[in-house]
Amino acid sequence: MCLPSLRLLLASLALVMSGCAQLPAGGLQDALDAITPTPRAQTVPIDLPPAPRPAARTGDTYVFGASSVRRVAAITPTALTWTTTDGERYRSSREFFAPLLEQARPQQRHRSTLSGQPGALWPLSVGRKVSFEETRVTWLATVDREITTRLRWDCEVQDARLSSVPAGDFDTFHVVCKAYRPGFFLPLQTVTWDYAPSLGHYVRRTWFEGGRAREATLAAALPASLATPPRIAATLQRLAASATP
Repeated sequence: MCLPSLRLLLASLALVMSGCAQLPAGGLQDALDAITPTPRAQTVPIDLPPAPRPAARTGDTYVFGASSVRRVAAITPTALTWTTTDGERYRSSREFFAPLLEQARPQQRHRSTLSGQPGALWPLSVGRKVSFEETRVTWLATVDREITTRLRWDCEVQDARLSSVPAGDFDTFHVVCKAYRPGFFLPLQTVTWDYAPSLGHYVRRTWFEGGRAREATLAAALPASLATPPRIAATLQRLAASATP
């Protein structure tokens, strides 16, 4: 095999497993444990009425962790454009649980097309399910090639629960999404979301990356009318101070 072909093969394998767990050698259960986020402490079940799709507004701003600011920069009937404090710009579906439509990073860029009706999960209610397809085209700088990946996403509203995050306590729907490659019976990725109807946004997201379970929790939410640069700066300053031992 020539060197360019070998590099492309290695890059392709890395892409397939990027953001997904490497299957361990301990057997099927170990594999399932590795690709499913670690369960959290016992949750508090609640009753929630069905939640309709929210109406996003340009300027709505969300802070995750102590410094990750995500702001709605533009809205179309099918997509949202977001900006971040570190200069990143990306596009997402109107459905919070769907994969990103477009994102650029230093060593790769990707764009995705969704097939099916992911929006059929709305209005959210416990037990509601949806399946849809993603065709992802990723450009890899290391080999200067585009690689196409096809995934099937199965999403389910698993339960309604009280979610406690730094931004406060929220009544949420717990949505679980799993991604499958054709011919592969284990999910390559499991992502969970705690969606708060009162905010029209999720307050917690969990996923598996880099060999371990990860979590992003909401620290602050600022509606467009309040998300001025001084207020955002003050919010970040307060979060930084509270994180200092």
